[in-house]
Amino acid sequence: MKNREKYIYCLEGNWNRNPRSKQSIKPILDLLHTFSRVKYIYRKCFNKEDFLKGLQTFAQKRYANYTVLYIAFHGRKNRVYFGNEYVTLKEIANTLEGKLKGKIVHFGSCSTLRTSEKNISDFITRTGCSCISGYERNVEYIASTAFELLYFETLQKQYSRNKLKVIISERFPALVEKLRFVIA
Repeated sequence: MKNREKYIYCLEGNWNRNPRSKQSIKPILDLLHTFSRVKYIYRKCFNKEDFLKGLQTFAQKRYANYTVLYIAFHGRKNRVYFGNEYVTLKEIANTLEGKLKGKIVHFGSCSTLRTSEKNISDFITRTGCSCISGYERNVEYIASTAFELLYFETLQKQYSRNKLKVIISERFPALVEKLRFVIA
Protein backbone atom coordinates (compact mmCIF):
# COMPACT_ATOMS: atom_id res chain seq x y z
CA MET A 1 0.00 0.00 0.00
CA LYS A 2 1.12 3.51 -0.69
CA ASN A 3 2.54 5.33 2.34
CA ARG A 4 -0.17 7.91 3.00
CA GLU A 5 -2.43 8.99 5.79
CA LYS A 6 -5.62 7.06 6.16
CA TYR A 7 -8.40 9.58 6.56
CA ILE A 8 -11.67 8.26 7.96
CA TYR A 9 -15.17 8.49 6.52
CA CYS A 10 -17.57 7.49 9.29
CA LEU A 11 -21.22 6.51 9.13
CA GLU A 12 -22.81 6.13 12.56
CA GLY A 13 -26.25 4.91 13.58
CA ASN A 14 -28.26 5.53 16.72
CA TRP A 15 -27.18 3.58 19.79
CA ASN A 16 -30.55 3.92 21.53
CA ARG A 17 -34.02 5.35 20.97
CA ASN A 18 -33.60 8.53 22.98
CA PRO A 19 -33.46 11.41 20.46
CA ARG A 20 -31.46 13.52 22.96
CA SER A 21 -28.85 10.85 23.57
CA LYS A 22 -25.25 12.01 23.30
CA GLN A 23 -23.87 8.49 22.72
CA SER A 24 -21.51 8.68 19.77
CA ILE A 25 -18.12 7.57 18.51
CA LYS A 26 -17.48 11.10 17.23
CA PRO A 27 -15.34 12.01 20.29
CA ILE A 28 -12.74 9.38 19.31
CA LEU A 29 -12.61 10.89 15.84
CA ASP A 30 -12.10 14.31 17.42
CA LEU A 31 -9.31 12.85 19.56
CA LEU A 32 -7.60 11.31 16.52
CA HIS A 33 -7.86 14.62 14.71
CA THR A 34 -6.56 16.68 17.63
CA PHE A 35 -3.59 14.49 18.55
CA SER A 36 -2.73 12.69 15.30
CA ARG A 37 -4.14 15.08 12.69
CA VAL A 38 -6.31 12.36 11.18
CA LYS A 39 -8.90 14.03 8.99
CA TYR A 40 -12.40 12.63 9.08
CA ILE A 41 -15.90 13.07 7.79
CA TYR A 42 -18.70 12.07 10.12
CA ARG A 43 -22.29 11.38 9.07
CA LYS A 44 -25.14 10.34 11.32
CA CYS A 45 -27.50 7.84 9.67
CA PHE A 46 -30.99 7.55 11.08
CA ASN A 47 -32.21 4.73 8.82
CA LYS A 48 -31.27 2.32 6.06
CA GLU A 49 -31.86 4.93 3.35
CA ASP A 50 -29.45 7.39 5.02
CA PHE A 51 -26.86 4.63 5.33
CA LEU A 52 -27.05 3.55 1.68
CA LYS A 53 -26.86 7.19 0.57
CA GLY A 54 -23.81 7.65 2.83
CA LEU A 55 -22.12 4.65 1.20
CA GLN A 56 -22.80 6.04 -2.28
CA THR A 57 -21.41 9.42 -1.24
CA PHE A 58 -18.25 7.79 0.14
CA ALA A 59 -17.64 6.14 -3.25
CA GLN A 60 -17.51 9.51 -5.04
CA LYS A 61 -14.16 10.75 -6.39
CA ARG A 62 -14.11 13.78 -4.10
CA TYR A 63 -13.61 11.40 -1.14
CA ALA A 64 -10.72 9.47 -2.71
CA ASN A 65 -8.35 10.56 0.09
CA TYR A 66 -10.62 8.98 2.71
CA THR A 67 -9.22 5.46 2.73
CA VAL A 68 -11.02 4.11 5.82
CA LEU A 69 -14.77 3.51 5.81
CA TYR A 70 -15.86 3.27 9.45
CA ILE A 71 -19.34 1.75 9.86
CA ALA A 72 -20.48 2.28 13.47
CA PHE A 73 -23.87 0.67 14.10
CA HIS A 74 -25.57 -2.08 16.00
CA GLY A 75 -24.87 -5.39 14.33
CA ARG A 76 -25.55 -9.08 14.24
CA LYS A 77 -24.13 -11.96 12.28
CA ASN A 78 -23.42 -10.78 8.71
CA ARG A 79 -25.44 -7.55 9.06
CA VAL A 80 -25.72 -3.99 10.31
CA TYR A 81 -28.92 -2.80 12.03
CA PHE A 82 -30.98 0.40 11.96
CA GLY A 83 -33.80 -0.14 14.44
CA ASN A 84 -35.93 -2.86 12.85
CA GLU A 85 -34.19 -2.64 9.47
CA TYR A 86 -30.86 -4.17 8.49
CA VAL A 87 -28.37 -4.42 5.64
CA THR A 88 -26.26 -7.52 4.94
CA LEU A 89 -22.64 -7.59 3.81
CA LYS A 90 -23.93 -8.65 0.40
CA GLU A 91 -26.18 -5.57 0.14
CA ILE A 92 -23.28 -3.31 1.12
CA ALA A 93 -21.12 -5.02 -1.51
CA ASN A 94 -23.89 -4.48 -4.09
CA THR A 95 -23.87 -0.75 -3.32
CA LEU A 96 -20.07 -0.43 -3.39
CA GLU A 97 -19.21 -2.96 -6.09
CA GLY A 98 -15.86 -2.11 -7.68
CA LYS A 99 -15.63 1.23 -5.86
CA LEU A 100 -13.30 0.55 -2.92
CA LYS A 101 -9.91 -0.19 -4.48
CA GLY A 102 -7.25 0.24 -1.80
CA LYS A 103 -9.77 1.13 0.91
CA ILE A 104 -10.19 -0.37 4.38
CA VAL A 105 -13.68 -1.09 5.70
CA HIS A 106 -14.07 -1.30 9.48
CA PHE A 107 -17.31 -2.57 11.00
CA GLY A 108 -17.59 -1.05 14.47
CA SER A 109 -20.61 -3.21 15.18
CA CYS A 110 -21.31 -6.34 17.20
CA SER A 111 -20.90 -9.68 15.41
CA THR A 112 -21.08 -8.37 11.84
CA LEU A 113 -18.00 -10.38 10.86
CA ARG A 114 -19.30 -13.55 12.49
CA THR A 115 -20.04 -14.90 9.06
CA SER A 116 -18.62 -17.36 6.56
CA GLU A 117 -15.24 -16.95 4.88
CA LYS A 118 -17.18 -16.99 1.61
CA ASN A 119 -19.20 -13.91 2.60
CA ILE A 120 -16.06 -12.05 3.65
CA SER A 121 -14.14 -13.09 0.53
CA ASP A 122 -17.09 -12.13 -1.68
CA PHE A 123 -17.28 -8.70 -0.02
CA ILE A 124 -13.56 -8.04 -0.56
CA THR A 125 -13.60 -9.31 -4.15
CA ARG A 126 -16.73 -7.45 -5.19
CA THR A 127 -15.90 -4.10 -3.58
CA GLY A 128 -12.17 -4.22 -4.32
CA CYS A 129 -11.29 -3.14 -0.78
CA SER A 130 -7.85 -4.04 0.54
CA CYS A 131 -9.29 -5.45 3.77
CA ILE A 132 -12.19 -5.48 6.18
CA SER A 133 -12.06 -5.53 9.95
CA GLY A 134 -14.50 -5.85 12.79
CA TYR A 135 -15.86 -8.12 15.48
CA GLU A 136 -17.10 -11.71 15.56
CA ARG A 137 -19.01 -11.29 18.83
CA ASN A 138 -21.10 -8.86 20.83
CA VAL A 139 -18.76 -6.24 22.24
CA GLU A 140 -18.89 -3.74 25.07
CA TYR A 141 -19.10 -0.14 23.88
CA ILE A 142 -16.23 1.28 25.97
CA ALA A 143 -13.82 -1.59 25.26
CA SER A 144 -14.51 -1.60 21.52
CA THR A 145 -14.32 2.20 21.27
CA ALA A 146 -11.00 2.28 23.14
CA PHE A 147 -9.69 -0.45 20.85
CA GLU A 148 -10.85 1.41 17.74
CA LEU A 149 -8.93 4.50 18.85
CA LEU A 150 -5.77 2.36 19.06
CA TYR A 151 -6.59 0.56 15.79
CA PHE A 152 -7.14 3.75 13.78
CA GLU A 153 -3.95 5.25 15.21
CA THR A 154 -2.05 2.10 14.17
CA LEU A 155 -3.57 2.27 10.68
CA GLN A 156 -1.78 5.56 10.16
CA LYS A 157 1.59 3.78 10.39
CA GLN A 158 1.03 0.34 8.84
CA TYR A 159 0.43 -0.56 5.22
CA SER A 160 0.06 -4.26 4.40
CA ARG A 161 -2.86 -6.28 5.68
CA ASN A 162 -0.66 -9.12 6.94
CA LYS A 163 1.71 -6.79 8.78
CA LEU A 164 -1.25 -4.94 10.28
CA LYS A 165 -2.71 -8.23 11.57
CA VAL A 166 0.58 -9.14 13.25
CA ILE A 167 1.13 -5.73 14.80
CA ILE A 168 -2.43 -5.43 16.14
CA SER A 169 -2.23 -8.95 17.61
CA GLU A 170 1.15 -8.27 19.22
CA ARG A 171 0.32 -4.83 20.63
CA PHE A 172 -3.22 -5.47 21.85
CA PRO A 173 -3.58 -9.26 22.36
CA ALA A 174 -6.03 -9.05 25.28
CA LEU A 175 -8.41 -6.72 23.42
CA VAL A 176 -8.14 -8.68 20.16
CA GLU A 177 -9.10 -11.85 22.04
CA LYS A 178 -11.78 -10.27 24.23
CA LEU A 179 -13.48 -8.52 21.29
CA ARG A 180 -12.80 -11.33 18.79
CA PHE A 181 -11.43 -8.71 16.44
CA VAL A 182 -10.54 -9.86 12.93
CA ILE A 183 -8.83 -8.40 9.89
CA ALA A 184 -9.54 -10.17 6.59
